[in-house]
Amino acid sequence: MVNNFNYKINKKSKDNFTKSQRQLRVGEELRHLISNALLRETFYDQIIENNNITITEVNVSPDLKNAKVYIMPLGGENKFEVLDSLKKANGRIKKLISNNINLRQIPKLQFRIDETFEYAKNIENILQKIKK
Repeated sequence: MVNNFNYKINKKSKDNFTKSQRQLRVGEELRHLISNALLRETFYDQIIENNNITITEVNVSPDLKNAKVYIMPLGGENKFEVLDSLKKANGRIKKLISNNINLRQIPKLQFRIDETFEYAKNIENILQKIKK
């Protein structure tokens, strides 16, 4: 009998490297904790407080020391102001995360704008032009 099941996970990230199961779990846990921190905590920054920020993905390096946090404000408005405010609040966010995650070292967070939505919109526009 031939085993046709392949349980290997081949999830590619925005960096086009295959992620390990641990990287995926830690990235998802960080995404969840950062989202909850932004939702429930006070950062004394009007830009963070007044914008709904979506954490789309967290890519963790293989050594779990660095994490790229991809964000997008609701509607894509004020994205560069939100990015600057999150970079300023990086230390507070890292402290809030450290209380709730069981890692030897909390990863260094690098906030970035998620370009996936704009890329998908461009592809959709190209496909609509081809149909016409």
